[in-house]
Amino acid sequence: MNPARITFASLALAAIQEPVPDLARDLARALDAADAAARRSAALAIASRPGVTLDELLRAIPSAVAIPPETGEPSRKSGPQVCTTALRLDGTIEESTELHLYVPASLDASKPAPLLLAFHGTGGTGAEVEPMWRATAEKLGMLVLAPSEAGSNEGYGFSERERLSALASLRWMRRWFDVDENRIAATGVSRGGHLAWDLALRHPDLFAAIAPMIGGPRFQLADGQNNLRYLENVLTLPIRDLQGLQDDPGLVSNVRMAFDALAAKKAADAKLIGFPELGHSFEFDAVDWVEFLGRARRNPVPDRIVRMAARLDEARSAWVVITKLAPEVQEDFTPQVGASEWKALDEDGKRRFLERAVEKRTARLEVKRTGPGKFAATGERVAAFRLLLTDAMFDPAKPVQVTFNGRYVEKKAKRDARVLAVELAERFDRTFLPVAAIDVP
Repeated sequence: MNPARITFASLALAAIQEPVPDLARDLARALDAADAAARRSAALAIASRPGVTLDELLRAIPSAVAIPPETGEPSRKSGPQVCTTALRLDGTIEESTELHLYVPASLDASKPAPLLLAFHGTGGTGAEVEPMWRATAEKLGMLVLAPSEAGSNEGYGFSERERLSALASLRWMRRWFDVDENRIAATGVSRGGHLAWDLALRHPDLFAAIAPMIGGPRFQLADGQNNLRYLENVLTLPIRDLQGLQDDPGLVSNVRMAFDALAAKKAADAKLIGFPELGHSFEFDAVDWVEFLGRARRNPVPDRIVRMAARLDEARSAWVVITKLAPEVQEDFTPQVGASEWKALDEDGKRRFLERAVEKRTARLEVKRTGPGKFAATGERVAAFRLLLTDAMFDPAKPVQVTFNGRYVEKKAKRDARVLAVELAERFDRTFLPVAAIDVP
């Protein structure tokens, strides 16, 4: 049975024929451990057991992923529903988080389903945005998840807690439903639009498309709110942004700046749809959502990856992970400039000065696959990185060849059950199953 094409329905049939092995059950428990550290520890313990081989792990993955958590099962009946659950963030638990779901009657249980993650506006709940997407969901057989903000709900704070909460709700949904890893899209209105942008810029390899509405990225040096610096991360991501052009001038300026930069860098499919007469509003039907979301697909193993980062916990994209940043890389900082020099600059000059300051404190890594087991990488303010390799990406009999900033490196890549187990516990992505890892340089 091919792990990349496994479905919950086929597993149910298989379960009738043979019992789920203990290894699969243990892997499922690792998926549901309390936090990332606990998941990693459990995965390493499983992979280190005497007699457990990498190939046995590969065979156990389909059953493990299909075993649901032990508590809190939602209904799989078609239609809207509300689930109240405790979401596990790393280190904390958000009790009584409200998750609004829509399960379409057109859902095809024989295959993984697309999912739309939808975020509400300030002071709202998931009940405001979930109904917007029901007609589209029915036409696409698409699940909809609209989590309610469990915090202060006074606008998007660009905080780590908000991002972790959103990702925890996505993890919850993927554990309970057979979600297609390569067809997950994010959308949101106002506060939710900010959040959709923020997640995509920091975790671009999780999504097939985004559709933010009257929300955007931000250019602000303090409190980790400058995510415009990561814009190159989403060059290959299909984007539809709906924005009233009479909205807050700062928001409109940032959105326009983002799309100008995306166009200059030849983004694959990024479109700003502006409404000249509207303020903090938009016209939902300005996009053919069935066509846009219906064709959106994530490539789990792209040939070229570009990753911008300013912190290591947000430094991965697909099979590339930055593992060490140069000392000058900083998320928050205060630029140093003389008072007279600053006063002499006009507004555009001040903006360009700050943009250069941000660039000097942001890491950029680009890696290309140039052949079987061959890679070419260039990096700025990147000290080290890791490549996660599937069986198809290298030959165990030959060294992996990497050129990094002109320096040639050869590394022996060995198939390792620990690599696969850790990846499974954290991501349970059936379409990307790395079996080896090499560190560069």
